[in-house]
Amino acid sequence: MQLLALIIAYLICHVVPKPQRFRNFSWFNRWSSWFNDVIKINIKEITVILIIAIPVIAIDFILYGVFTTTLGGLLISVLVLSYCIGPESIEEDVESNQLHEKLGISKNAKIPVLIKKMTQESLKRWFGVFFWYLVLGIVGALMYRFSERLDYYTTGKDNTKPVTQKLMKVLNYPVVWMMVLSLAIASDFERIFKKCKPFMNVNNVMKLDDTFLYDAADFAVENCEVEEEDKKSIEQVTIGVLKRMLVVWLVFVSILVIFVV
Repeated sequence: MQLLALIIAYLICHVVPKPQRFRNFSWFNRWSSWFNDVIKINIKEITVILIIAIPVIAIDFILYGVFTTTLGGLLISVLVLSYCIGPESIEEDVESNQLHEKLGISKNAKIPVLIKKMTQESLKRWFGVFFWYLVLGIVGALMYRFSERLDYYTTGKDNTKPVTQKLMKVLNYPVVWMMVLSLAIASDFERIFKKCKPFMNVNNVMKLDDTFLYDAADFAVENCEVEEEDKKSIEQVTIGVLKRMLVVWLVFVSILVIFVV
């Protein structure tokens, strides 16, 4: 069920242009602002948890109250995943030549900077949602997207910003390791493993240090020659590598489904 929902949602988001209303999380921004203004809680961590948890629980309760069949469960998963993926498409940004503007980098940015920003965006737009959906179902997908949007909407002047940043580091860290594993499988396992090995220690885990992902992605795009891409831009090559990583994830989930059944 989860694999089918992932595939359908991925196809919908990459074949059918996403309606603008399906990219709109302004209601969540208004909700978080209202909660902060009206509900006065001194403990910032509890404030952040409640801002995210209340809509997640409410949406989950309503959807599963309306759709009670197996087919209904699949429809719910596809709708939630389609809503949570993105909210915008990296491919659309590349094709429209708006990628640098959307990522907040200059047109002449160095290649490692570009690859890092694209990898970060793929983590936020694709992999984080997929990972937490596989772990917790639609609750996980909603939890991740609302956490990411809360961090996005929260400014540096807000006293909850350190909490939202910490939450995203916690949510992203297991995803980062899965991304590196899929990157190694999709490119050159031995060389990627050597690149990441120095980070495999308790100190880096405690710090939730994820810089190895971006070093590995840059190394793979520029050195591992996943396939002949000479006529393509660095943006297109990076998109190709990221897509291969997604395919590895889907294959891995397929194998799990087969063995579980």
